[in-house]
Order: sequence, then structure tokens, then C-alpha cells
Amino acid sequence: MQIDFIGHGLNTDNRLNVGDQLATSFGSSHFDSFIGFVAFAAISGVNKLLPSILTAQRKYKKLVFFIGVDNKGTSKEALELLLEKNIETYIYHKDAEQITYHPKLFLFEGIRHTRVIIGSSNLTYSGFLNNIEASIQLDFKTGTDKQGNKLLKEVKSYFANLIDLSDNSVFKLDKELIEKYDKAGLLYSQIRTGKGTSEEQPNDGENPEEKSITTPFYTDEFGDGQEPIERPTYERKINVTANDYEVFPYFLERYKIYKRDVRTSGVVYKDTKVPEEMELLVWYQRMKELIKHNALPDELAMQLIDADFPIENGWINTIRMWWDIKFQKLLEFKEKEQKHLDYTYVIQTKNPDSPHYELGRWIAQQKQRRKGQNGSAWTDYEEEKMKSINYMWDVPDFGDFGSKPKDDDWADRLVELEEYYSDKNNFKTIPHQSTKLGKWLNEQITLKLTGSRGKVKKFLHPIREAMLGDVLSKNGVEWKWQEQKEREAIINGLARWNEWKEWQKTVVGRQLTEEEKKYHKTNQDWVSQTRHRTKKWEPWKIDLLFKAGFPIPKSDDNTND
Repeated sequence: MQIDFIGHGLNTDNRLNVGDQLATSFGSSHFDSFIGFVAFAAISGVNKLLPSILTAQRKYKKLVFFIGVDNKGTSKEALELLLEKNIETYIYHKDAEQITYHPKLFLFEGIRHTRVIIGSSNLTYSGFLNNIEASIQLDFKTGTDKQGNKLLKEVKSYFANLIDLSDNSVFKLDKELIEKYDKAGLLYSQIRTGKGTSEEQPNDGENPEEKSITTPFYTDEFGDGQEPIERPTYERKINVTANDYEVFPYFLERYKIYKRDVRTSGVVYKDTKVPEEMELLVWYQRMKELIKHNALPDELAMQLIDADFPIENGWINTIRMWWDIKFQKLLEFKEKEQKHLDYTYVIQTKNPDSPHYELGRWIAQQKQRRKGQNGSAWTDYEEEKMKSINYMWDVPDFGDFGSKPKDDDWADRLVELEEYYSDKNNFKTIPHQSTKLGKWLNEQITLKLTGSRGKVKKFLHPIREAMLGDVLSKNGVEWKWQEQKEREAIINGLARWNEWKEWQKTVVGRQLTEEEKKYHKTNQDWVSQTRHRTKKWEPWKIDLLFKAGFPIPKSDDNTND
């Protein structure tokens, strides 16, 4: 049995993290069944595991949570998210008895491997990252590890009434159950909109105080069209809370969708009547308030900047720091892809699978800022930085056939080619020319080697040449692909010819078997055919044979041996 300590909160360096370990476990091929017993759940904890849970759902034969609602430790929003994503969940609660459901145990099982994680971490941001927590991870072979299987048996025996759903305090999660517990005051709300009955989470001695937002903060100081409201004359101390961290990932994703589909400016207006947008409005104003009072941590502010949140001038230093981080990625791209060019250009694509998708997206944002169309004002500092690498803002003439296709079309084909080479069987091959991808690649190779047809020849642009050439070289393909195939065929043939010559020395004076005769005849035929073909071969091919000592026929030599 292997035992690992999982701890965080005092010093996270070089320590395993419960959230990361759970996510890794869901992604492991060793397991096909999961049961989680946890006292409290919050949006951030569910969001942390959601991608890996949804992936595991497709292959697991069982994936179920048993969650408690005692001490108002679970949020209404967390349960709603579990229900929305069809994650099988049961609630344990005894109405009449003063019993607190308080376990934190996660069980992964597979045909050959079992993993048990036991400790103090709930399904929350605090439990995964913020609190001082301690857990033990136990890994053992299913069926062969005596100690491990004894533990597994005891765990299942202890929770038997929950697992087989025979306990009358276990209820399957549905909308009605959430509303029932919400009205009974058993749940807390991580975001308050002035509607509903969910109460704020109390400080139960285990979790830090996580106050919900009960009053939206409107101000005209952000320059986003909001109307001011009267404020008390006394000063309030504004600090980021654990709840701000809890809800941040959830609402950041909702904000990105809102910005994409509803209002590209990114401003959430207070006159909205849509309930979902009212929740987003409260979060939006909370972020604005934290920015205004210089209380938003850098790691959250950077994510807002990356999402093009209208921060304005509230975080000048953070904006500059984040811009420099992105620019450093551009420098790394320049060093790797375009070091040989006297300018820099990033091809932009809408395909998120492209290796340059994020960088191209950032460049597009900077181009808009530079034109004064979106975001904060373009600065002299940024202009000088981009000039230092001679960044090409205008799309260059890439010299394609006919018209100039868009960057993203060309980049999409490059991604398709990378997907083609993700199959190891396609190493040192190119797509067949009867396919769209093969036809496209042939056009690019033609532009590189000979240029387009017509009086004015156009060649493959150096930027595209560098990007495509990198993909081809990594997969054993040269620009002169046909010549490469012929050269490698000759080299391989000469290797077989040398082996055949050595073999002949070992069979002198004895009768050959039928298989040996066939091998001998095959090599004789290759030598004869190669000698005949040399009459029409280019000099470079003849040179390969000459260096290998192959018997090249003279011009008047008509022998075939």
C-alpha cells in the first residue's frame, strides 16, 4: 500500500493538493467508479473538478456524491450546478436529530487499482486551496493488498446505508429538494440579488467567514454608464473575501459568455430585468468595487484583464504587469518561430486548437486598442515595445493563388496537418493529394519551391514558410518531398544491397534453400533494374550510388549483372 500526505495552507511548495489530486484521479485510466462523501460544497469546489468529472462520466460505471447541508455549509448555487451537469448527487440530512453529516472521503475503484483519499477538505475553494488542511491518499492493488482491501471493506460497511440508499435520511438531488432546503434555511447563497430565501453562510468554526453580497454598488466613477446612488458618509473597509474567491471562476465564465453574446463592451447595466443577468450584475459591481478600493488581488485582476473586463485606470500597475507577461510570450514566439525574420507577425485564427490561438487573440485586442476602438488607451511604452521587434500590424501579402485567404483559414489547415501527424503512422508521409488537406499542402510546397504560375510569380510568405516548415520537419518531411522519397529509397536499397553482399560470403560452397534462392533472385533483380535506371537519373542520384561503391555501368556497358 502506498500512502501519500496531502496538505496545504501552511506552505504549499512541493505539496500535493487535494483538488488537483481528485482531478488527476478522475482522469486516470486505472479507475471506473467513484463515490464521494463530503460535508460541504461550494461553486468553486465543483468548478475545480467539473471538467475532469464530466470526462470521467462518459466512461465510469458509477460516479456519485453524498453531500451534507448541515450548519449551512453548502451553497444553493453549488447544488444547482451539480444538478445542471447531471452529476448524480444525494443529500444526507436528518431533520429531527441533532446530527451533523461531516465526512470528507473520496473513493476511486478500478479492476486492478483502488484509491482512498481521507482528510479534512470539503468540496470548496477553502477546502482545496485556502484553509490549512490535511489528507491522506492511500493507493493499493484491488484484491491483492490485504491491508488495503480490509480498509475498503470497512469504508463500504460504514457507509453501506448511504451507498445502497436504504437510509431514510438520503435524498436524491432535484429542483424540489433544493427549493425545500433553501426555504428551510439550510443552504446559504454565495450571490445575493435581493430575491430568494437563501441565507448567508455562518462562521461555523471551520470555514472562514464568507459573507454574501447583499447590496449592489453603483457608482459613476467607472465611466461605464452606471447611475450613482447615495452612500453613507462613513468609510467602509473593503477587503476581498473567501466568497469572492469561491464564486470568481463561475461568474468569470458567465461574464465571458455575456460579453461575447450580449454586450461586447463588457459593461453589465443595472437596468437588466433578466434574473441571470441580475446575479452577474452583482458580481460585476463587486469586482468594480474591489478594483476601486485597490482590494482585488493580482491573480484575479489579471484574469479580468485577460477577459477584457472594463477595468479602466483602477489597476494601472497590474495592467502593465499583465501586458508585459503577454509581451514576453510574444518574444518567446519570435525566438522560436521567427528569429530569422526582420519583423514579427502572429497569424490569428478562430480555431482554439491552434498553438497560436491565445497569442493571436491577444494581438487582436492590442490592435483594437492601438486604433482606439476598444479597451484602455494605447501607451507610448507599448508602442516602443512592439517597435523593438518590428511588429507588422497590417496583414502582409502572403502571395497565395488568386486572392488572399484569411489568416484563420490558413491556420486552420495548419492545425489539420498537425492533427494528421498526431497519428504516429503518418510520420514521414504527407496527406494524399486527393484530399483537401493534401491539395492545400501541395499548393504550399509549390509556392515555396517554384512559386505561382503566371508572369508575376508569388512565393510562400516567410512567416508561413517558417510555421509550416516547423510542422513538416518535426514529422520527418522535407520541402522537396518527392526528392526525399527517392533519396531514401536509394539509401534503403543500398543498405539491403550491402547486406546481400555480406550474406553471399556466408553461403559459398553450399546448396541454397528455396527461400534463400528467392532472396538472392530479388536482390539480383534490384541491382539489374537500378543499373538500367541510372541511364536517366539525375547526377545527385548517381553520386549516391558512386559513394556507396555500387557498380554503375559505363555508357557503353550493356551488361545486366
